[in-house]
Amino acid sequence: MLKKFLHHPLCHLLLILLVGAVAYANSFQVPFVLDDLELIANNDIIRNLGNFLPGGSGYDFTPRRWFGNFTFALNYHFGGLDVTGYHLFNLAVHLCTALLVYALVIMTFRTPKLSTSGLVSQAGTVALLAALFFVAHPVQTQAVTYIVQRLASLCTLFYLLALVLYVAARLGFDQPGAQGGGWRSLAAGGWHGPLLLTGSFVAALLAMRTKEIAFTLPLVIVLYEASFFRGQWQRRALILLPLLLTLPLIPYSILTSGSGVPLEDGAADLELQLRAHTDLPRLHYLFTQFRVIVTYLRLLILPVGQSLDYDYPVFTTLFTPPVLLSCLLLAALLVLAIYLYRLSSEAVDPARVALHELRLVAFGIVWFFLTLAVESGLVPLADVIFEHRLYLPSIGLAIALAVLIVFAAQRVSLRLVARLVLPVAMLTIALLVVATWQRNQVWQSEISLWTDAARKSPAKARPWYNLGTHLIKAGDANQAIQALSQAVKLDPEHAKAWHNLGRALLMAGRYREALQPLRKSVKLDAQHDNAVINLSVALIYTNQPREAVFRLEHMRQKFPERPDVRYNLGLAYLGTGKLDDARGELAVLSRIAPAVATDLAAQISQAAPSPASK
Repeated sequence: MLKKFLHHPLCHLLLILLVGAVAYANSFQVPFVLDDLELIANNDIIRNLGNFLPGGSGYDFTPRRWFGNFTFALNYHFGGLDVTGYHLFNLAVHLCTALLVYALVIMTFRTPKLSTSGLVSQAGTVALLAALFFVAHPVQTQAVTYIVQRLASLCTLFYLLALVLYVAARLGFDQPGAQGGGWRSLAAGGWHGPLLLTGSFVAALLAMRTKEIAFTLPLVIVLYEASFFRGQWQRRALILLPLLLTLPLIPYSILTSGSGVPLEDGAADLELQLRAHTDLPRLHYLFTQFRVIVTYLRLLILPVGQSLDYDYPVFTTLFTPPVLLSCLLLAALLVLAIYLYRLSSEAVDPARVALHELRLVAFGIVWFFLTLAVESGLVPLADVIFEHRLYLPSIGLAIALAVLIVFAAQRVSLRLVARLVLPVAMLTIALLVVATWQRNQVWQSEISLWTDAARKSPAKARPWYNLGTHLIKAGDANQAIQALSQAVKLDPEHAKAWHNLGRALLMAGRYREALQPLRKSVKLDAQHDNAVINLSVALIYTNQPREAVFRLEHMRQKFPERPDVRYNLGLAYLGTGKLDDARGELAVLSRIAPAVATDLAAQISQAAPSPASK
C-alpha cells in the first residue's frame, strides 16, 4: 500500500511542494535589496492598484513588464512593505513552476513520439526528478529570494503554463474524431481543445508582459511540436498559428519604446533600444557570453562560488583560449543534441531499436540554448552575468538530467550500480536543498550579502561600495571606511563612493581626513548635493567656515526649505561671527523643523557650533 502511494502522482506533488518549502523556509525576512528599492520600496506607482487600470500610470511606468509590476502593487495593497508577503508570493510562483515542470514531463510521455518509449512506465519518476532538481537547486535563489527577480520566475511560470496548455490541447486534437484537415477537424473533439489553446495564448501574452525572455516561447512551442507530434504540417500550422501571432509582440514593443509610437530617429534609436544601460560593443558582449554560458553550466553541475555580483572579464575577440574553448564545448553540446535527435528517430534499420526517450534529452539541451538566447545573445545588458537568467533555461537541463538518470537505472547491466542510481540522485537533491538553505542565509541582510559578494569579487568596486554604504546605515563607521577605501581604490572616478567614504569619516570623528574624499566627490559630481552639504560640515569642523558659508548659501538657493542646509548654514555663520545671520536661519528652522531649531538655538546661545552630518 505504501509503495503504491509513493508512486502516486499526489505523493509526487506533495514531495515537490515540501522540498521547495523547506529549501526556502528561511527566506521570508530577506530585506529589499538593489532594484527592490527602486521598483518596490520607493516606487509610488505600486501604492495604488488603480494605476494599473487601462490608462493608468502603471502601464506607462514599464509597459513591457506591466503584469510583473502589477503583482508588486497587489503585494503592497494587501501587506504594504512587509517583505514576508512578497517572499511568500515568490515562493508560490516557484512551487507552481516546479509543478508545471512535472506536468510537462508527464504529458510529453503521452505524445506520439514518446508514447512507445521504454520509459513510459517510469514517466512519473522522470517528472519527479526533473521537478525536484529544479525546485531545490541553489542557483534559483536569485530568482526566488531576490524579490524583484520575480519578473524572471513569474515569466517562466506563464511560459510553462502556455506550453503545458498547448500540449494538452494538442493531445486532444490528436484524439480519434479530430483527425483530418482544416479548422472543423480541430473542433471535432469538443470545446476542450480550443479552450486550452485560448488559455495557452493568454498565458503567452502574460509572459510577454512580464519579461522579454518570453520572446522565445513561440519558437520553443514550434520545436516541441516538431519533436513530439506527428501529422501534416498544414494542420499543425493551424494549431500553432495563435502562438506564432505573439512572436512580433516583444520586438514591436521594444522598437516603439512601449509607447505604441514608432521610433523617429532611425538606426540610432534602434541601436539604443536593442541594448540595456551599457555601451559595451555588441560583438564583445556576444564573445563574453560564450564564456558566461559555460559558467552557467558549471553552476548547474557544481553550484559553488555563487555571488550576487560577479567580477567577470569582458572578452573582445573570439580567438582567445577561454572563448574559443567555450565555443567548442557549446558546439559539442549542440552536436550531441542533433545526434540524440537522430538516435531517437524511428529506426531505418529494423534491427535497431529507436531510443525515443533520448529525444527528450535533446529537446532539453536545445531548450537551454534557445531560452538563453535573449539575455546571452546580441542584445547587450549592463551586467554580463546574473544567476536569475538561468531560471528558465535550467528547466531544459533538469528534464534532460532526469531522463538520463532513469534511463541509466534501466540500462546499466550491473544490478548494484543500477539500484544505486536513483538513491544517489535523491541524495544529490537533498544536498541541493541544504545548499539552497545556506545560500538563503547569505541573503538575510544587506551586509551579509555584500560581504559575500566582496569576498568573491575583491577586485570589483561595486560590492565594496554597497557593503560600505550598508555599514554606514548600520552605524559601523570603521568597517565602512575600510570597505569604501577599497571601492575608491578600485574605481577612483566613483563619486558616490568618495562621498560615502567622507560620510563614514565624519561619523568616526575624523573630520580633517573627510575633507579630501568629500572634495573629490564634489569635483567628480558637482550636482551631488549631499556631498556639498557634508563637505560644508567637514569645513565647519576644521575651522574653515567661510568656504562652508559660500557653499551652503548656494545650497540654500536651491533648497530653501531643507532643514540640514539651514542648520549647517546657521553654524557656519556662527563660525564667521555673523550672529544675526545665524538667527535668521534659526527663524526659518523654527517654522520648518522645530526639533532641529532647538539644537541650533542652543548652539547660538553658547556660540559653540556642533554641525550635523546628513
